[in-house]
Amino acid sequence: MRAFLLVFLGALLISQHGHAFPEMVRHGYANCMTCHISPDGGGTLTAYGRSLSREVLSKWGAKGEEKWAYVVAPPEWLSLGGDVRGLQTFYNSAKTERARSLLMQADVEAAVQIEKWTADLSAGYQASSSANATGSNLISRRHYLMYRPSDTLSFRVGRFQLPYGINLPDHFASIKRGLKWDDGSESYNLEAAYLGEDYDFFLTGTVGRPDNTKLGRDKGVSLRGSTFLSEKYKVGGSYFFGSSPLGDRHVVGPYAILGFAKDWYLLAEVDFQHLTPPTGTVKSGLVTYLKFDHEFTQGLHGYVTHEYSKLDTSKSNSESHAFGLGAQLFPRPHLEINMSFQKQQIRALGNEFA
Repeated sequence: MRAFLLVFLGALLISQHGHAFPEMVRHGYANCMTCHISPDGGGTLTAYGRSLSREVLSKWGAKGEEKWAYVVAPPEWLSLGGDVRGLQTFYNSAKTERARSLLMQADVEAAVQIEKWTADLSAGYQASSSANATGSNLISRRHYLMYRPSDTLSFRVGRFQLPYGINLPDHFASIKRGLKWDDGSESYNLEAAYLGEDYDFFLTGTVGRPDNTKLGRDKGVSLRGSTFLSEKYKVGGSYFFGSSPLGDRHVVGPYAILGFAKDWYLLAEVDFQHLTPPTGTVKSGLVTYLKFDHEFTQGLHGYVTHEYSKLDTSKSNSESHAFGLGAQLFPRPHLEINMSFQKQQIRALGNEFA
């Protein structure tokens, strides 16, 4: 079967709220808390992060436009945000053609900061077709309490995404969906983080989703550390051990965020997984992700991607390849349009690319 997969992520996003942009390292911003309330990025922005969305990310933007979502100016101790994401897909193959429109997410979020304490809460909509849908379209992706005794040290408890590898907004990537860390996979965690000038470190324990055990979420621990080789190069490694109804698994791997210049960057990650199911044979394998991006002019990007997955090396039909081309536009502060074309080979469906 010869097939072509065309995915247009036509999204009207307040995306700087909902997702992290790790490639900001190319501008010298190595730590996510420069722009975000969360130590791991994503979620509500700081005032400085809002300013950068206009000054660094966006093609156009008038002075003060980054605050357009505020009906009134909130006090300094209150940060407001939200995220709206839409998806349009087109699929064409020798056997079928189909198109689909989907509202993936529509959230509001607020963070209250009082001295060294921060409380963050989001609430909104989740598509019923999400890989982690719970049966209700109402969801709180993040709600946590954080204590920061110093600028470099933080402690956090609540529901949020487990820190592991590169914090990508593309939840369908191999290193996210392939490892069951895609859209809606937030869990209840206890985290300690150190964010220094030369390196950072996260230690996170997770109890999964005790409020919904049917999701079968992992219970375990995650470690992630990274160092800055220069102002624009960040490399690190992650380790995760988790136990779920699917078995016990170890996941480990390095990653790199390399800002060659202000208009070139590379994201790379390789993860190895070893899964011991309750019954049956042990499964070992890996997933990889590469993204090479060029910013032609401020706010307009072109990129290429490559993904590889084989989570059971003993079975050839567990293998998949994907090659992609894409364009990304940030026309105004907090707005994003992402369009991608991908050719994919899934051995379980055949030997030809789809």
